[in-house]
Amino acid sequence: MIVHRRRDRRRGGARRIAGLAVVSLLVLLAAGELLARKVAGLGDPPLYIADPKIEYLNKPGHYDRFHHTIHINQWSQRSPDAPEKKADPNELRVLVIGDSVVYGGARIDDRDTATALLTQSLASEEKRPVFVANISAGSWGPPNQLEYLKRFGTFDADAAIVVWSSHDAWDVPEFSGLGIELPQQKPASALWELIRRYGIPKLFPPPAESPPHTQKQVDEGLAAAKELLEILHARGIPTAVVIHRTQDEFKGKDLEGDRLLAAVAKSENLPVYYTASVLEPAWKAGKPVFFDDIHPSTDGNRLLSGLYTQIVDGLLHPVPASPAPAPAPPSQGH
Repeated sequence: MIVHRRRDRRRGGARRIAGLAVVSLLVLLAAGELLARKVAGLGDPPLYIADPKIEYLNKPGHYDRFHHTIHINQWSQRSPDAPEKKADPNELRVLVIGDSVVYGGARIDDRDTATALLTQSLASEEKRPVFVANISAGSWGPPNQLEYLKRFGTFDADAAIVVWSSHDAWDVPEFSGLGIELPQQKPASALWELIRRYGIPKLFPPPAESPPHTQKQVDEGLAAAKELLEILHARGIPTAVVIHRTQDEFKGKDLEGDRLLAAVAKSENLPVYYTASVLEPAWKAGKPVFFDDIHPSTDGNRLLSGLYTQIVDGLLHPVPASPAPAPAPPSQGH
């Protein structure tokens, strides 16, 4: 009898230990989920839609990412909801087309993107309703942007700004499937997203260097860039091209693509501007205008909005060219 009681006590103790272990694990998981969701701001990433022509699009919806609001309208733009055509003929519409530089990323709230700030400044200056269409997605190149315009049109635009970086000269779709950086559905939990999207890649990082681009990619990228500008021109939309440079380029690295894209713009007789005109002086002064090598910070987006405002103002209200001075009269001999 004594032996049986000892065995029962051992079994009961083992069950209690196992129960405590399970409870402790559940508490740890719940705490981890709470920290990942409430502190880190994970669990509700912006989603994407795979597309056979565009490659992928932002999925319409309202997201809370890193405690920043990200709203994607029905046209897959990071912009307020808007009809396809103007409801008010007095409304001003501007397209800003690009990649993650225009999108702004999840580290910036909607209200702090350059396009949202551009909307505010134009509404103040023009004294009329303004809609700025943020037509962008992370890693979009000219072919993605071109297919978007072919699919959705130009939304009654009065002006357009196309923002490209050097690498866009050869950034062409691969149609290799969307990875964890472009999720198509919400993760099972914020903790799981932390582990899968951020933890594992830290332990097993991908190769740092991307393979060199090919001439075929350059030809395809530049052809798409040219066709995109031709569509805007054919629809009578005043357009400017903005070349965005990275911190590495500020330090002297020559990526060459910026010159190729500027040449495409100039072949269409379009003005070319450079974000370096507003970002580089601040960067040299030690101001935090970048999050990383390429993506402008909140402060950087404020500077870009000022540049975009100047550009749109020039497109809408071009200054007439000054007439050539009359030739001086011939001197009179005596």
